[in-house]
Amino acid sequence: MTSRLMVQRVVIFSTVLLSLIFAVMPMTLTLAAWRPEWPLLAMIYWIIALPHRVNIGYAFLVGLAVDILLGSTLGFHAAAYALVCYPAARHYPRIRNFSLSQQALLVVLLVFLARAVVFVLEHYLNNAPFMLHYFWPAISSALFWPWVFLIFRKIRRRFQMT
Repeated sequence: MTSRLMVQRVVIFSTVLLSLIFAVMPMTLTLAAWRPEWPLLAMIYWIIALPHRVNIGYAFLVGLAVDILLGSTLGFHAAAYALVCYPAARHYPRIRNFSLSQQALLVVLLVFLARAVVFVLEHYLNNAPFMLHYFWPAISSALFWPWVFLIFRKIRRRFQMT
């Protein structure tokens, strides 16, 4: 394995690890309701930027890590992340050509879908009640998407990741 490939793997792993840290970072209750889905944003970016390096299996593993960190039933976030990252992986050439605002609209849909999958599983298996604020992170994730995209792109270009 070349050192360049190793550096690329470390960079991807580091950004995903940082997104997992942001996912569990302490916040006030009012801000925590709007917390973006940082790990899912990282996975969406890496899947559309480097689909030959990051795939749906990687998204599944990140979802398992989110399940463990958040203390939710094991596999709920993993299934949601894999389900949501499939369209991103399938249509990555088209998504790359979208403007940032179009990508943000797509992120709203993907994060909403992921949250809906987790909610449905929680509702039917753990009898979770419906609360509207459960879907607010879809909006905040879309608002943060342009910054995530630009920062990750700068990192990808800095380390010449292709």
